[in-house]
Amino acid sequence: MDKPLVEHFQKTAASYDAWYDAHPALYRTELAALRKAVPGRGRALEIGVGTGRFASLLSVRYGLDPSPGMLGQARRRGIRAVLGYGEALPFHDRSFDLVLIVFVIEFVEDLEGFLAEAARVLRDRGRLVIGFMDRDSVWGRYFHSTSKARAHFHPPSPPDLIAVLERGGL
Repeated sequence: MDKPLVEHFQKTAASYDAWYDAHPALYRTELAALRKAVPGRGRALEIGVGTGRFASLLSVRYGLDPSPGMLGQARRRGIRAVLGYGEALPFHDRSFDLVLIVFVIEFVEDLEGFLAEAARVLRDRGRLVIGFMDRDSVWGRYFHSTSKARAHFHPPSPPDLIAVLERGGL
């Protein structure tokens, strides 16, 4: 993740979190979809935990993010938050039953390396759950045209993501 993007999220931590408060129906829909995929037990990590909005309600106790401002809010939500990057996870091999990645891969330059790190920290039979914006969806196109972070926004299409996951043995 590049420095200007980290600075963007550092400056917008409060407004990022407030966006979900202003759009409760969308947040509830996203959370409901994730609840179907996230097991309620086991040691779990959210890469790109941000303010902890999702992790705190999904029994995910560990979070990693490059933005100290976001991590402060995640800690207040009870997340064991670690400063770092998804491309170089500071965790032992096979240390998590679940790795959650929600609305992060859209901003990752080296998606294969990022997902290889996620796979490295997953235990055998662990679960990787990814929530992302399809670049070709209405929402993906809207975000790209309106976001202040659009210069850093390059989401994959579902077939592109599947191909990266398959190449990585996921």
